[in-house]
Amino acid sequence: MLVECHGKATKRSAAAAVALAVLLLAAALLPARSALAEPQLVRAEPPNDAVLDDAPVRVELWFDQPLVSDFAATEVTLVPAGASTEIRPLYAAVNHRDPTRLLISPPQALRDGRYLIKWRITSVQDGSVGEGEYAFSIAATAAAGSAGGGESGPDILLLSLLTLAGIGGGAMLGLLLYLARRALGLGGHPTSETTLPEHH
Repeated sequence: MLVECHGKATKRSAAAAVALAVLLLAAALLPARSALAEPQLVRAEPPNDAVLDDAPVRVELWFDQPLVSDFAATEVTLVPAGASTEIRPLYAAVNHRDPTRLLISPPQALRDGRYLIKWRITSVQDGSVGEGEYAFSIAATAAAGSAGGGESGPDILLLSLLTLAGIGGGAMLGLLLYLARRALGLGGHPTSETTLPEHH
């Protein structure tokens, strides 16, 4: 009986030791797992999904950890939404003063539409690689301006026609009044039938 109790106690101690070892191992691996988390975007300027009048001079992206500034560790592309062909030139670099900030300079000759900046970056802390995308849109102000200019054309033509009609109508009315006065013998000018007095 004593041997049996001793055996049960030994089994319980062994089970408790295994459970404790598992807990300690999980606690040790938890910080390592969080340290391997890939860099996450925390802020952007202009904000993500911003609608702009012109192409942005610069896009700034801030991440939650420092980035490797090596050119080979940073890959950034710009593509129109729904397209696969990237737009160049696109300049991108990690800021040496603030390595959590990625600076991107898109080309200025972009048409209106939605664009995606896609990145692949590497963390300084543990070498983990993060991927993601940032979007901005350029409003169709140029197209709207040209459409407005097209609408102003008929207005100018109509005004011109009305002006000419007004001038022509005034001239015609003046001519009719002049002929009516001549026909009625009104006015101070002599007609061809009027005889001038003779001077002696």
